[in-house]
Amino acid sequence: MIIGVDEAGRGPVIGPMVIVAYSTNLKNLEKIGVKDSKELSKKKRENLSKKLKEIGKYSVVIIYPEELNKLMEQKNLNEIEIEAFAKAVSKLLENNEDATVYIDACSTNIKKFKEEFLKKLNKNIKIVAEHKADSKYPIVSAASILAKVIRDEIIENYKKEYGDFGSGYPSDAKTIKFLEDYYQRYKKLPPIVRKKWKTVEKIINKQKTLDNFI
Repeated sequence: MIIGVDEAGRGPVIGPMVIVAYSTNLKNLEKIGVKDSKELSKKKRENLSKKLKEIGKYSVVIIYPEELNKLMEQKNLNEIEIEAFAKAVSKLLENNEDATVYIDACSTNIKKFKEEFLKKLNKNIKIVAEHKADSKYPIVSAASILAKVIRDEIIENYKKEYGDFGSGYPSDAKTIKFLEDYYQRYKKLPPIVRKKWKTVEKIINKQKTLDNFI
């Protein structure tokens, strides 16, 4: 049994982090042309996502912003992500001890990453953890596609409620303007925002400074 694991939404200031563990026969992935989700159009990812669900098994862990805010009071993002990876994989493993898990590693220290992951998983299985594994291993690419599509659906629902806030990334001027305007109007940020991000701290501090001059 092989399992690929990846996440979508580690860096944005808006929205959840979605982790997917995916398992199927590699020949199935070759037939449908799976590759890194970042190299695919939104439409292509959606089409592949449907096919992936038909030919394999998968599990999903979604960490919404409000939960992420609470978790980050006690843990760093890598620790949170490793726990979520282990939780997603556990759902697929059952009693299968012959599995090999391929993971897109979130840490610069690969050795420590593997040790922490196995500790959380509490099973002695083979781990292949590498940076940019989603571009090297089709099984990780598959997990990446599913994670991205699931997160995109959540983001689209957010936009129906809050309006177009752009990509949700700190580098997006449209996202920053949305956060600034919202905070200026309501003196708080919506529950879809990750309040532990430095971007948010800057926006709040900037507004407080402006308020002092009024």
